[in-house]
Amino acid sequence: MIEVLTTPTPELNVSKVAIKLTSAQEFGMQFSLTGFGKFKDSEGADIWGSNPLVSTLLSVTGKSWSDWVPGAAPSDSDYIIDLALKQLGLTRAPAVEAPAVEEPAEEEAAE
Repeated sequence: MIEVLTTPTPELNVSKVAIKLTSAQEFGMQFSLTGFGKFKDSEGADIWGSNPLVSTLLSVTGKSWSDWVPGAAPSDSDYIIDLALKQLGLTRAPAVEAPAVEEPAEEEAAE
């Protein structure tokens, strides 16, 4: 399964999409797409909704199958993610950088 964080839209308040292969045949594949929202609990912490806000299928056949070049850029998972998000009208959430960890000064480290 692939999970990707997304930017919610006014039309679809989805913050995470789970993509799972459901079937494969000689010239195609089918994936389930399940989108979840993020909400605030009573203390203001972010929590994921337990029920999906959207559940649909992505069929990779025809042109989307013939345009897919396995092993080429973008990676296979990125190709499927891009197709899924395009179908849902969503975009990837901006990458969140981890906060910088300050190294102790040499004087403090020696103590």
